[in-house]
Amino acid sequence: MPTNPQDSTPVRIGFIGAGGICKQRHLPGLKALDNIELVAVCNRSQASGQQIAEEFGFSEVLTDWEQILRRDDIDAVFIGSYPNTHADISCAALDSGKHVFCQARMSTTLPESQRMLETAASHPELVNMLCPPPHRMPWEAFLLEALASEQFGTPLHVRVTCSNGSCYGPLIFRDLVEFSGQQVMFVGIWAETINTFFGEYEELIADFSIPIQTKEDENGKPIEMKIPQVVNISGTLRSGISISEYHCGIAKHENLNQFELITDQGTLRLKAMTSLEWSESGKDFEPIEVPENQVRDWMVESDFIQAVRLALKGATPDERPVSPDFAEGLKYMKKMAAIHLSASERRWVKLTEF
Repeated sequence: MPTNPQDSTPVRIGFIGAGGICKQRHLPGLKALDNIELVAVCNRSQASGQQIAEEFGFSEVLTDWEQILRRDDIDAVFIGSYPNTHADISCAALDSGKHVFCQARMSTTLPESQRMLETAASHPELVNMLCPPPHRMPWEAFLLEALASEQFGTPLHVRVTCSNGSCYGPLIFRDLVEFSGQQVMFVGIWAETINTFFGEYEELIADFSIPIQTKEDENGKPIEMKIPQVVNISGTLRSGISISEYHCGIAKHENLNQFELITDQGTLRLKAMTSLEWSESGKDFEPIEVPENQVRDWMVESDFIQAVRLALKGATPDERPVSPDFAEGLKYMKKMAAIHLSASERRWVKLTEF
């Protein structure tokens, strides 16, 4: 969304969960904007909340997230807690009259995400936004235009590769079904990216494996791993293009995070956040020179705040679009449900089943 530097309508913010990306991206991003008031933060502990408050300048530390929603001096809520809380907090925040920015991933299950969208639809005066995948940046505008005009040829196949050692290390919430549900490694992030550039799946088949079978908790107790660590997906997009995905979290020696679009003229490759490259048949990949006016840095917080400011002035959803919103999030949650159903029943699944 284009921002208006002249619009400095005050926006009062509350945070529910402020770790990880909230400290790295969202809070610094908000602090860089004018007329933003960080009113209250609720973290998992009083101590961690106090630390965040002192570092970023929150006026108050709370220990119950519902207290934030009951306040009338907060316009918008950032939700940075675990995915298993996203649906309840998002819906309660919207019902309390708060604009909502929810951290990825959207929720733990498709029904939860459907509830989030239904609640958002009942409050069209409020902004709802999910944190976008950085994979779409900074070349999204250029790619959308190039793909629409078939600048790089007629698309034939999309190949996604995300292979790293993310499943090693201490036990974290992403390892546990009770916190993450159907979310698997970076599959959801790539699902959003695929939807943006190439459209949704028509049908797919998936298989999972869990080579690292247990991890120890903080007390040394072995915990059974239930979230897939290797995922293979094959399918067809609604556009008719075939697609294959390989996601692996047990490859310590690799750090691959990319998609390749194979066309009748060559291969377009996006290495997430690092490079955009092109290879004609039989030639090495070379960087693509993207015009400066089609390069866009991380402006997530600015986009959300600008939408909130417009909403506070009575703008309709069409007049203050954000991406991704809950409707877009639901699309990738349907894919997550589809891959789990496919892997469990060992069959092709059409997305229209959801």
